[in-house]
Amino acid sequence: MKKISLPKIGIRPVIDGRRMGVRESLEEQTMNMAKATAALLTEKLRHACGAAVECVISDTCIAGMAEAAACEEKFSS
Repeated sequence: MKKISLPKIGIRPVIDGRRMGVRESLEEQTMNMAKATAALLTEKLRHACGAAVECVISDTCIAGMAEAAACEEKFSS
């Protein structure tokens, strides 16, 4: 039997990349919000077949092009 690949939800936690501690002060909070969102979506959403929707979260908060490119690479696999 062929295994069906179901779509996943990608969560990109975006953060203000300015210096002077703005990013550092909000990075943990932003990542925790992404994890809470993923938990909520996984709990509440189902595919038509009844399987829970899976969420993929970027490994880091995104503040610039380098993080965005790494996230895109993770999501494409």
